[in-house]
Amino acid sequence: MDKKTILEKIHPLIVSSINKYALSKDEFEDLYQEGFLTILESLDKYDASKGVDLFYYLKIQLRFFYLNYGRYKRKTVSLNEPIGEDIVLMDTLIDQHSNVEEIVLSRWETKAAYEALQSLDMEDRYIINQNIMMRRTLDELSKELGISRTTLFRRRNKILQSLSDKLE
Repeated sequence: MDKKTILEKIHPLIVSSINKYALSKDEFEDLYQEGFLTILESLDKYDASKGVDLFYYLKIQLRFFYLNYGRYKRKTVSLNEPIGEDIVLMDTLIDQHSNVEEIVLSRWETKAAYEALQSLDMEDRYIINQNIMMRRTLDELSKELGISRTTLFRRRNKILQSLSDKLE
């Protein structure tokens, strides 16, 4: 049987599939056209050697197509959607993960660390800044400062211990 004959005979199957399986029948013309396209695609995939009746195969294809049609077309809502006078949806959301005490404590610790760094002399602050913040190696810094790597390593550890003591 050629495609033209099949497409002429398939009309009642498409209509009944829309009525049975489509979630929304408001867009009947669109659903009909989409069903027609599904039939055309299914005809290309159909393999007669598997022993399945052609119209049964097409019926199953239409059934699953219409059951899934519209399932993934969910209406999206913007967080900027007004819900009242001068109120948008985003204003009503509560951040479950923010804890005011933790934020204040974190800021206080950051401020304390900054003050401890500022209390160091210029050369010690430079060593910590370059090694930890700028991620420069001790080899690079020792060459730049003209001291041995071992001396720089011990000095850096002493500075870090001093900072730790100031923070406690």
